[in-house]
Amino acid sequence: MADIQQALNLQAQGKLDEAQKIYLDFLKENPKQPDVSNLLGLIYLHKQEYKEAQKYFEYAIDGFPCAEYYQNLGLAFYKQKIFEQAMSCFDKAVEYEANNVDFIRNFAKMAKTAGQVDYAIKFYQKSLDIEQEDSIGLNNIGLLYEQKHDYKSAKEAYIKSLKIKKNYEALHNLGVLYRMERNFQESVKCLKDALKLKPSSEKTLLALGMSYLSQKDFKNGYKYYMTKKPEIKALYKNHWDGTEHKDKTLLVYYDSGFGDQIMFCRYLNFVKNKFKNVKFLTHLSLFNLFKTNFPDIEVVLNNDGNYDCSDNIMYLNYHLGMDFDNIPCAEGYLRVKKSSDARFNTTRKKIGLFWQGNYDGYKNRAIALKELAPLFDIENTQFYGFVKEDKLNQIQAFPQIVDIGKDITDFADTASKLMNLDLFITIDTAAANLAGALGVKTFLILPYASEWRWFSDTQKTPWYDSVTIFKQKQHWDWSIPVQEIQKQLLI
Repeated sequence: MADIQQALNLQAQGKLDEAQKIYLDFLKENPKQPDVSNLLGLIYLHKQEYKEAQKYFEYAIDGFPCAEYYQNLGLAFYKQKIFEQAMSCFDKAVEYEANNVDFIRNFAKMAKTAGQVDYAIKFYQKSLDIEQEDSIGLNNIGLLYEQKHDYKSAKEAYIKSLKIKKNYEALHNLGVLYRMERNFQESVKCLKDALKLKPSSEKTLLALGMSYLSQKDFKNGYKYYMTKKPEIKALYKNHWDGTEHKDKTLLVYYDSGFGDQIMFCRYLNFVKNKFKNVKFLTHLSLFNLFKTNFPDIEVVLNNDGNYDCSDNIMYLNYHLGMDFDNIPCAEGYLRVKKSSDARFNTTRKKIGLFWQGNYDGYKNRAIALKELAPLFDIENTQFYGFVKEDKLNQIQAFPQIVDIGKDITDFADTASKLMNLDLFITIDTAAANLAGALGVKTFLILPYASEWRWFSDTQKTPWYDSVTIFKQKQHWDWSIPVQEIQKQLLI
């Protein structure tokens, strides 16, 4: 007869193989015995043999359904990334431990991590039924509702959290949410209150800066905005304060995306007049474009340390004292030769499309290509796709679109192809800034909660004369912007 106590002692000592053999011998004589099946399942779980663990936890539940066994089975599914079944098991476990708040919160955290938003909300709500004064749980529910794009419920959850306790997390999240709703005054108020609780929070300082900048509050906006990414700032010496240094070299660096560099490179020629020499550190994808357009500036790919002072390219306008009422070069400031690509040899109206940028980073900016489909039947038009990495392979469904993007090499190449267009229709991405900087006629489709640099403008932007804005009337709904563009194309 197998000695279960001996197996338990071995398991406690980490001698899992020996314990496993005893449990298996026992189960040959006592098939599916619940306690031993569960113990054996735990060994397989520890050894990362999740299918075997699953099998024995199921045997345990067959003999004696309880919270522990359902939890363990859920863990086996969770480790296999079979999340829906994992959540179902955790839900069953809660039925047996309905008043165990720590138990339920743990499932909520796991559901949130697994992206099982509905289950996470359900578990947090169950925990709140037990402890109604849980400000942290309410804040977490707010974040989850934001993932579902249910901003009304998210706001309600944050406000409830703050009624229980004035806490940093809910104040920050509510402040950001108010900015998404274009309620900038309330956004600023919440974010300032959050900073009282956590004065050095980089994310809140940055969020507050963006809420000010969204209102075109140049001074307050940059006061907070320039606190972003201190670890990047620390890589460079002697940060410029706007003083003229005719005998020194300035290094201009970047800490953000391609579009930011394109938008703010307009200030390079202005700062050039204040220094003996200006170096511009950029990315390889932009090197050829900038090298051609800024012959009097040393465009470089590496920081050799040979400079006197430095500045972030997005801070040049602040240090130059050129506020949002004095944005220069809106008519365009980049020049390239038109591409000789034979695919543009048509008498039809040539319209470029850009629908998908950084998929992981900016999902609210992307538009499904099928939502632009009403445009494709307009007579005497030829559409060109400019997306370089169409990760979802959306263009395959629309053979009438010429796929330019797959052949693009760098931004100089993109620019030369854009110059062939009669119109460029794009989301908020680097290509939008490039088209504006080139003076190409552009229809820019923006989400309801757009980036601060587009301010609250709904038609034109002070950054680019050639760009017309088409903004969502409500979150995640592209139908009205597309209808408005269709009307413009039919005129």
